[in-house]
Amino acid sequence: MFGAIPKVLWNKVYPCNDNNFTQLTLRCLLVETGERRILIETGIGNHYPEKHLKNNGVTSVDELEKSLAEKGYSATDITDVFFTHLHWDHCTGAVKNADGKLELTFPNATLWSSKTQWEHAKISNPRERAAFHRPVLDFMMESEKLQLIEGEGDFLPGFEIRFFHGHTPGQMLPILHTGKHSFVYTSDLFPTAANIPLLWVSAYDLDPVKVMEEKGKFLKEAAEKDYILFFEHDYYTECASVQDTEKGVQLKAKFSLAELG
Repeated sequence: MFGAIPKVLWNKVYPCNDNNFTQLTLRCLLVETGERRILIETGIGNHYPEKHLKNNGVTSVDELEKSLAEKGYSATDITDVFFTHLHWDHCTGAVKNADGKLELTFPNATLWSSKTQWEHAKISNPRERAAFHRPVLDFMMESEKLQLIEGEGDFLPGFEIRFFHGHTPGQMLPILHTGKHSFVYTSDLFPTAANIPLLWVSAYDLDPVKVMEEKGKFLKEAAEKDYILFFEHDYYTECASVQDTEKGVQLKAKFSLAELG
């Protein structure tokens, strides 16, 4: 999760267990605007054998629909599913395996990915190929529910899209402007609050130098515009703000979404 940063440093701010696993989460976000109910990310679903789950430290694969139900929603209520990118831990929960047959988890939803990411996922490279679950991706396209976004801009009023290419080509992050706050769903540009420092990039990033460039530029904007960073993978921190200092942009405060009222 922290690339070349020595463990003696990162383990102080983001601890690991005896197997060197850090505790992460797959935090999705439901956005309601008008008649649209947009689910950002879907987690991994029930496609993977026990060995794969164990090797990746996965302890639960069925929390998403339970979480929606706790808030009064069902899978059929979702009108849109937005993928920041197509790595297995971000999107394969949009499809479920029902006794060997694939089905859409959210049957009434349009699925959205960037065209750049979709094209990249088809060719990929030996290092990243295992992150793409080809049967699930192909099923989504064959369902005719998957739509490809070609450029940045407004997806919907108040729902802005930005592209970042260092982690994987065509990763697109939502910036949600509510009037009171602007929230950035950070996906894998900032997997955790501990990844805010410029050099703390993940070993999963295809182009770490580009990630550092993208982080540096975006962090300045986040500090200037008082963006709230919403973390998909940080087990300990849901949201954070940043500030510009003499030593560069740094973490300002950590808090939960509920604390914002």
